[in-house]
Amino acid sequence: MDLPPGKVHVPPGHTWLSARDAKTPTEEIHMLPEGVSAPKGYRQVLAAPDAADWLESIQGELEALVQIKGALLMVKEQDLPAGVKLLDMSLIQKVKLDKHRQLQKRKARVSVRGHKQEYGVDYLDTFAPCTQLSSVSIVFVSSLNLGQVVYRGWRMDVKTAFLNSTLNEDLCVRLPRGLEYGGCTCAKLLTAVYGLKQADKEWFDTSDAFIMGYDQRMRRSEFEPCRYFIRNAELAVIILAYVDDYIIATDSKDWYDTFVLAFHSRYACKDLGVLDVVMGIGVRWGSGAAYLSQTGYITQMIDACRLRDAKPAALPMASALSLPDGKDSS
Repeated sequence: MDLPPGKVHVPPGHTWLSARDAKTPTEEIHMLPEGVSAPKGYRQVLAAPDAADWLESIQGELEALVQIKGALLMVKEQDLPAGVKLLDMSLIQKVKLDKHRQLQKRKARVSVRGHKQEYGVDYLDTFAPCTQLSSVSIVFVSSLNLGQVVYRGWRMDVKTAFLNSTLNEDLCVRLPRGLEYGGCTCAKLLTAVYGLKQADKEWFDTSDAFIMGYDQRMRRSEFEPCRYFIRNAELAVIILAYVDDYIIATDSKDWYDTFVLAFHSRYACKDLGVLDVVMGIGVRWGSGAAYLSQTGYITQMIDACRLRDAKPAALPMASALSLPDGKDSS
């Protein structure tokens, strides 16, 4: 069958889709709600339709770095010691969506371009464990088996988490092009800012020290270093750390409230209430069960592939297809 140039064959009733019009897998995964943009760099921010919202987010990020967290000590470039090494910084914009893939918030991040760091001079150890989706499933099953019906699946998020960890190396940076603060474009790093090769490790060590030191009954899993637990006759607790997000399952609301209060007194965190989304997957709690779904993601994928009006089929194959049984008829 002869096909038009740049076209692919589709079933009857569907429309031709030009290869150059098709979205890449990355674009499909990160489809955004109408009116929301994801600019790259300061120039694109200024040209974006929601530029005012992005500029507000950028200003908030700089305020957090300089004033709230004290991560940057701003200095003029001419005041830096002669020959000092300056690491460049990047401006990264990220859109966070809820379980329905609707706008949750715009997040601007000023991070260090860590690929220019020199091993043995700018950093040493870098490894930090990170939990996997299978560990999330284990927490769900464990909490359900323990009968933690009322207080299971609470979620907590730490704001600008990495900025709470210390930095042992002396490093200086240059703000992203177009940005300045107090008339300065350079700064000395005081904490492990995002983008540093050692930032993840420093935050994990900081978080781990707090959790393990909070309750003497707390234990860390030997097989999953991001999972912590307390298990005795009086109390059952499971904590799963996913970088700066925490899933907490417990049968004691009092313990949970006290833990969050203590955590918040040390680090700015937000209690997000009962867990309803994790790693982009929607969560709905039922009687003795947890139901996971990706309705919002599937809906947007259908729209991206222009299959909204497609004819549904029980099986994605020809109904009259006959397959050989593998037996020799001779």
